[in-house]
Amino acid sequence: MMKKKILITFVVIFILLLAALCLLYFQRNYILDNIVRSEIEKEEHSRDVIIRYTKLNMVGVRRVQFSDLYIVPKKGETFAHIGKLDFAFNFWQIVKGNVEISDLKLDGMEMNLIEKDGQRNFDFLLHSKTKESSKESFDKNGYVGKLSRVFSALFRFFPDAISVNEMKVNLERDSFRSTIYLPELNISDHKFCSQILVSENGENQHLVLDGSFSNSERMGSGCVYALNGDKLRLPYFKYKYDTDVQFDTLRIDFQLKEDNKDKLVIRGKAFFDKLSLKNVRLSDTTVVLDKGGIDYVVNVFPKEVELDSTSVVRVNQLCFSPYINLRKDPDWKVRLMINKENFPAQDLFASLPEGLFENLKGIETEGNLSYHLFFNLDMAQVDSLKFHSSMKKDGFKILKYGKTNFAKMNEPFIYNAYEDGKLVKSFMVGEEYENFCHLDQISPYLQAAVMYSEDGSFYTHAGFLESALTSSIIKNIKEGRFARGGSTISMQLIKNLYLNRDKTLTRKLEEALIVWLVENNRIAPKERMYEIYLNIIEWGPGIYGAKEASDFYFGKDPSKLTPEESIYMSSIIPRPKKFMWFFDADNNLKPFLEGHYRLVGKRMFDHQFITEKQFNEMKPNVKITGRAKDYLAKKSGEQPVNIEEDIDDDDSWGFFKKTNSFFKGLMKKDKEKEDSSNEKK
Repeated sequence: MMKKKILITFVVIFILLLAALCLLYFQRNYILDNIVRSEIEKEEHSRDVIIRYTKLNMVGVRRVQFSDLYIVPKKGETFAHIGKLDFAFNFWQIVKGNVEISDLKLDGMEMNLIEKDGQRNFDFLLHSKTKESSKESFDKNGYVGKLSRVFSALFRFFPDAISVNEMKVNLERDSFRSTIYLPELNISDHKFCSQILVSENGENQHLVLDGSFSNSERMGSGCVYALNGDKLRLPYFKYKYDTDVQFDTLRIDFQLKEDNKDKLVIRGKAFFDKLSLKNVRLSDTTVVLDKGGIDYVVNVFPKEVELDSTSVVRVNQLCFSPYINLRKDPDWKVRLMINKENFPAQDLFASLPEGLFENLKGIETEGNLSYHLFFNLDMAQVDSLKFHSSMKKDGFKILKYGKTNFAKMNEPFIYNAYEDGKLVKSFMVGEEYENFCHLDQISPYLQAAVMYSEDGSFYTHAGFLESALTSSIIKNIKEGRFARGGSTISMQLIKNLYLNRDKTLTRKLEEALIVWLVENNRIAPKERMYEIYLNIIEWGPGIYGAKEASDFYFGKDPSKLTPEESIYMSSIIPRPKKFMWFFDADNNLKPFLEGHYRLVGKRMFDHQFITEKQFNEMKPNVKITGRAKDYLAKKSGEQPVNIEEDIDDDDSWGFFKKTNSFFKGLMKKDKEKEDSSNEKK
């Protein structure tokens, strides 16, 4: 009897459960609609966005269909419209609170990314008004947590099986207009291939996207190239950066691995074929790089992101492994290291991009090189910046010069002086030119004054001064621009002989390579380099070389210059065309030059170029007797220039005011000590 009652009870329970399941099944659309609307309300409140759809339907127990789904920010234009959205879901994952979809189908999707008058219609994706502040959200495992959430959302909402029909993405920013159109995209068996039509301000590109995607393995790869063998042009770069960037092929692969809650590892590859880049600030011609890429390992920690040293960067034939660490705690800290040991020298020179480093084009070398770079910056203490860069040689030899034969500087040659890209003067650097002076025909006072003003270690360094380069980097970071170059006399000479005056990174790199070649391979003796330098630098409006300058200012031969005259001439090298503003209305040198005189004079005394008596009696006092006095006479009717504030952006000008203040303070202290000593006596 008892068994019969238990059986009846189970039957009743089963019938009730079956009835409940039937009720749930037939009411599933109503229940789902309420759940979805509840979630939508939360998102609308959190992100200031309106989400609407005309129809929601559940097919069976695993598929959901939306019709006419709209996403519109409350402040801005429509972000997205999807004609039909159809996907399958995992019921048990929903029970656990996770939304994982599969077999996604999109039909008639249009997305708009619009920025007008500083307002963007996609900001709602980046910001949320939830109770948890962005800082609190970030503090949950920092970068690891943030990226984990991004990738989790990516893999959760982009399943292994996707079918897209008629998808369009519109980008609009002020006068820029671009449309990306996918007629069809299918991901099946982890693979996809689609054609893409890109329209940018009226110019069309027909591209092919080919790749694979695996949700379970958390990896993806994509290759994009232009149809019919055309070049692939990166959109937006021309508009934003006035830079035309094109490829034959561009490929990116990645795989995600979460070691633990405190570390995320992203591995992959990115590489291209035949990169061409046109930017007038980079080069007058198109820059071409045959092959380039990176095998990367990116480690993400709560407060820092690093490019692991096992990563390999490839540039044509050259490859190296950099280490980069970025940390924010609370200010940014940056560390960069490159150690490339004993590699064939020709790999470096053969890998230089076409269109850049023109002077080195075609150079052939043998032997090996080693390169080491260390850079450490704490934005909270910029002055503590550490910088070290060195390249060493082993059996290195230049077999053949390329476009430019640097050894020709040992012989007489024609020097062409340019201003704003225009040739203003040509003359022979050799005895055939009446204004040429051998080094022994130039006053030792002028030689010393220029050297201790521009580069006191010229005769002992190998082309570079790390201390000067470090100081220039610190200044550039503080001012947020390329304010100073840290140039030695060697670097100034190479710049004047072979390069333009544009302050670009590529020009500085070419300058550094040529200086290294000249200095480390004894292509020209130091004396010859300094002789050329003193004969070609500009020393006034259209005045080039020490002999012409000495006559222009003082009506005398450069061998007859006094220490005061020599120091004055050294002071105007950074701004030669503005020499007249160094003088007051009575044609006396302005007081701010006193610091320069004391600094350079002290260095000349320390190295026995002048006596102690000459140093003690030295004052910024010279009498202009040459043709330059005509310029001083004319300036009275011109707009005055505050030369103390008009500091040169490249090299040595900054110390004029600083050294003036320094020596005034130093002399004040000396006088106080002397007075104190006299009182004791």
